[in-house]
Formats: sequence, structure tokens, C-alpha cells
Amino acid sequence: MTFFVGVQEQHTVAFSFDKFWGRLTITVDGQSVVDTVRFASLSTVKSWEFEVGANERHSVRIDKHRSVFLAGFRPQPVFAYVDGLLVAQDSA
Repeated sequence: MTFFVGVQEQHTVAFSFDKFWGRLTITVDGQSVVDTVRFASLSTVKSWEFEVGANERHSVRIDKHRSVFLAGFRPQPVFAYVDGLLVAQDSA
């Protein structure tokens, strides 16, 4: 999932999650913000929050939801918020 943040100072945010290997990456303008491997989790929603921009600051939050049972075999909805407004959604 890729989305844009900002008007005057525009940035590209990309979210990627591989359910098979558990690799999760978030990049801003090609620079890594989050790069991790997730094998197991007790929570059904995982969130990542970070700021984007230098002169035009925006708060970005990405939420990934998962099912309780057989999560690796089901779609995992992902929602992206910029300054509290939903700007993108996809399924991992």
C-alpha cells in the first residue's frame, strides 16, 4: 500500500507486509521507518505512528488488524491515517 502525505511538501509512504515470512516494512520517500519481522502477536491490532515532513509536519498512523484464529490464512486489513483522517486502506 502506498499513499501520499502533504500538500506543499509531499512525501510518499509505503507499507508492505509479507504474511508468509512475517516481514513488515514502512518507508517514507524510500527511507526505512520500520523494518521488522513479526512471527506471533497476542493483540489483534498493531499500530505504528510517526511524523512526516520538515516544514509541513503531519502525524501518520498505520493500523494492521488480524483475525484471532488462522490469521495467516485470512485477509488482514490495513488502514492509514494522516492527522487522524483515513487516507488509504488495503489488505495484507
